[in-house]
Amino acid sequence: MKKVLLAVLLLAMVLLPATAAERASKTDLAVGLNLGTNSGVGVQYRMNDFDVIGNVGFDVFDGTFAVDAAANYKVAEFSIEKADFDVTVGGGVALNLGSDINLAAIVPVGVAYHLENNDFPLDFYFRTGPAFRLIKESKEFFGWYGALGALWRF
Repeated sequence: MKKVLLAVLLLAMVLLPATAAERASKTDLAVGLNLGTNSGVGVQYRMNDFDVIGNVGFDVFDGTFAVDAAANYKVAEFSIEKADFDVTVGGGVALNLGSDINLAAIVPVGVAYHLENNDFPLDFYFRTGPAFRLIKESKEFFGWYGALGALWRF
């Protein structure tokens, strides 16, 4: 699992800057690395105060293939000196495929920073929140979701 995750991370680090160099920050699509309960490749499509996020990778706790998707809404913003941050709240689903299927409803709450630079159009984020199990073999109903990532905006 570690070798596959490392290969995915290295591939993303090599391909993203190369493919985005000519089209820097001309669209609202972003792709990058996501580290957290689901570690792997993250994607985001931004629309004003609303965005759609998704991650494909491995669950660090179970060591299984994991996919999650959510819709986020910007509910507030704040500034620290000249840096502007967005506060988001959303809802979505997380799916882990291993020896058993684990499906959960997630409620990510996050903070995002958008680096407004045409040479390096990066977005940084931290999201965390509860995960309510919908399907799982064990009796656990409540879990936790968390992610830290960086995305290259195309």
